[in-house]
Amino acid sequence: MTRFDLYTALIGICGVLFSLTIFIGVLPPFVKIPLIIFGVVVFIHSAYTLYRSLTDDKFLEVESALRNSTSNTISTISLLNKNGDIIFSWELYGRTSAVIGKDVGENFVDIDLGKNPYASMVDVEHAVLNYADGNWYVEDLDSQNGISIKKIGQEKVYKLSSLQPCKLDFGDIIFIGMCQLKLS
Repeated sequence: MTRFDLYTALIGICGVLFSLTIFIGVLPPFVKIPLIIFGVVVFIHSAYTLYRSLTDDKFLEVESALRNSTSNTISTISLLNKNGDIIFSWELYGRTSAVIGKDVGENFVDIDLGKNPYASMVDVEHAVLNYADGNWYVEDLDSQNGISIKKIGQEKVYKLSSLQPCKLDFGDIIFIGMCQLKLS
């Protein structure tokens, strides 16, 4: 609730108190009735303004973004074995990009898949993860074996086009060759 919302609520309460004071007072009816109506109108206007500010689209967008960011923020990518158990994890929190591949000494990769049983299917620089506009994206770096994605809640695995970014969601699984990387 913003300071404006608090002031609006305070003005509305003052409008009600003003109307009650006038109603109880000893003023003649021709003075009392317009003042009571004025107090009620101030209250109704304040209540409406407060309601509008709390249901404003921007307010709802911010609330939704905060709710999503706290519960479904991708902060880790984990290498899974064929049973779906985590073998190794890498932190993504605070990063803006990460190169996936295998470290052969001449290069540097952030997510090194060179020591797993399917390393022969992974290129030296196979893919890149990029963070933009609050979302993670994966892009195949024109690799030999490509990338596939299994979206959360779906059984189908989608093959990605080379050099075309794909938005990732919490719980998605990236297939790099036969390697499975889960986003959590």
